[in-house]
Amino acid sequence: MRGQHTPLTPTFKLYLLNEVEALHGMYEIIERQLELADGEVVTALDVLGLGATLTHHVKNPADAGAPGTVFVDSMQQWFTSVWKHLAQ
Repeated sequence: MRGQHTPLTPTFKLYLLNEVEALHGMYEIIERQLELADGEVVTALDVLGLGATLTHHVKNPADAGAPGTVFVDSMQQWFTSVWKHLAQ
């Protein structure tokens, strides 16, 4: 799967670990000035991923309704659906 990607603008970080744990952090949107190759300066919206606070979620195998279990399972399902339908 190396080298594949999906055509989405990232809005958060998500690390799924062995279908048991998830680390999740939202990106902050910032506005900044960018200089293009021709010298034109434009205002752009960008995401600030560096330093995003990560929240740790862990599945509880004894409780399918536990918040950590629900979060990890739903994020795994989301990732699988994006990979299946959008990966190029």
